[in-house]
Amino acid sequence: MTTRERKEHRATVADVRNVFGEVLARSRYGGEMTVVMNRSAEAAAIVPMEFYRRALEALGETVVPAEPPTT
Repeated sequence: MTTRERKEHRATVADVRNVFGEVLARSRYGGEMTVVMNRSAEAAAIVPMEFYRRALEALGETVVPAEPPTT
């Protein structure tokens, strides 16, 4: 099995909010990941959809739609 290296960025929630379009473009078109940091802790990751789908498949998990928020 061949391993592929991916570029990983780290950014605070505020930084990601300020350049969200760039973060999405890096993920979608460049295959890059961004780890979102909240108070110096890893809070979430923005990953390419292909990676996300392969991870779900590898884990044997399925996704069900969430209920929309109520107002």
